[in-house]
Amino acid sequence: MRTLAVFHLKGGVGKTTTAVNIAALAAQDNIRTLLWDLDPQAGASWILAADTLQKQNKLWQGDCPVGSVVVTTQWPKLDVLPADLSLRKLQQTVASKADAERQMRNWLDQLSEIYGLIVIDCPPSLTPQMEGVLRAVDRIMVPVQPSLLSIRAYDDIRQHCSWSKNKQWLPFVSMIDKRKPGHVRWVQDEAKRYAELLPVVVAQSASAERMLEQRVPVVYSQPEVPLARNFAALWRAMKPRLSLT
Repeated sequence: MRTLAVFHLKGGVGKTTTAVNIAALAAQDNIRTLLWDLDPQAGASWILAADTLQKQNKLWQGDCPVGSVVVTTQWPKLDVLPADLSLRKLQQTVASKADAERQMRNWLDQLSEIYGLIVIDCPPSLTPQMEGVLRAVDRIMVPVQPSLLSIRAYDDIRQHCSWSKNKQWLPFVSMIDKRKPGHVRWVQDEAKRYAELLPVVVAQSASAERMLEQRVPVVYSQPEVPLARNFAALWRAMKPRLSLT
């Protein structure tokens, strides 16, 4: 089993849209996949119509087994561990970075008997508890929007998480608007400074809004639109780095 955290310090960079569609593509590729929603906003859970069986904070408190909070979806091989507002209390529930890492590693080990891939949609914050989660996974996927705040936040993440190996990082350019000369210039010129960027660009698209209205991953409902093709290319680029066949 492989584990992938989708993370960024800045919100609004396409993190949840990426997590949902990468998980959907993996399931479509016949890999049994779990999307673990750790964001209290529960956007990924809502898109996949995964109703919470019980508050996720109960899991972190040790009040229930991890399997009891997993929800099946209407799509084959795709399950969800839903988020809810109780995750706002995670910093109070889990004492330290080390505790978060230990608990997450234990659950991932249990889930490895069932799933080939676990995709974790992380909240846009780097608390000690979230750093513990990041330390427990195989790869960290970062959507980098070509904006100064997004790029600055990415640089901060890499500097703070200096414990990680270069191969663990899977950053890519996200939400590029080709109508904005600054976006195009950054991709053509400045992005070359980041050799670790995956060779795929995901464009900003109204299809993402339609996905929210339909509550279906865009790669399922609109597979021929440019955004779905972008995510398909992204999945093809990252799949070998996850050692998935």
